[in-house]
Amino acid sequence: MKTTPRAKARLAAGLNVISAVPAGFSVFVLQKLFVRGDPAATATNILGSEGLFRLGFVADIVGIMFFVASALFLYELFKPASRSLALLMLFFCLIGSGIQTLNSLQDLTALLFLKGGSAMTALTTAQSQALAFVFLKMHSLTYGLALAFFGISTILIGCLVLNATFLPRVLGILMVIDGLGYLTFSFSAFLSPPFAARMYPYIPMLTAAIGEGSLMVWLLVRGVNAQRWEEQATAAAWPSDA
Repeated sequence: MKTTPRAKARLAAGLNVISAVPAGFSVFVLQKLFVRGDPAATATNILGSEGLFRLGFVADIVGIMFFVASALFLYELFKPASRSLALLMLFFCLIGSGIQTLNSLQDLTALLFLKGGSAMTALTTAQSQALAFVFLKMHSLTYGLALAFFGISTILIGCLVLNATFLPRVLGILMVIDGLGYLTFSFSAFLSPPFAARMYPYIPMLTAAIGEGSLMVWLLVRGVNAQRWEEQATAAAWPSDA
């Protein structure tokens, strides 16, 4: 059965919003258990709430699955605006999502260090805790790397909205600002962590709420102008049919 443009828009936005729930829970768990600058306290928190810790990185994976599904519907939605840009947007989304999934491996590795076992007998408790702490810190660095690719994909979505005839152009401008926020925070996290810490949460959280929040709410509530979408889709397909 053919999916209508408005259905594609609402599926893309709905899946995106749903993805934020397990992703947000994962962030909450890590912030609750991680104690900045204290490997021993962090280890105590994790071992004392192992089930919650495991649930956190499983939730992260589930969130990524919903996000990838949303990106696929966004690709289908924006193909009439520019097939090549939409494909490039999807490509960067998939790379960012793939990088983000590594967080779960890092979290699991940290847990392995903390739980010990025969393979860890050569390490002291303090050494195991320190190594686990390093892998947990890599979680945020990996996420920062993923944000660079999400930033490009978000900018491309903004360009697609600006090129589309079926959505308000102001949403495209907000998405470009959103993407620049992701890029700024990502590069700052690697080049100047103190500067990135001062920007947070205004960048990238506030810019994301304004950009992605506005677009997703519009897609959920208003959808797209179906007639203009069909017209642009027909115009985009015509040269290949001629």
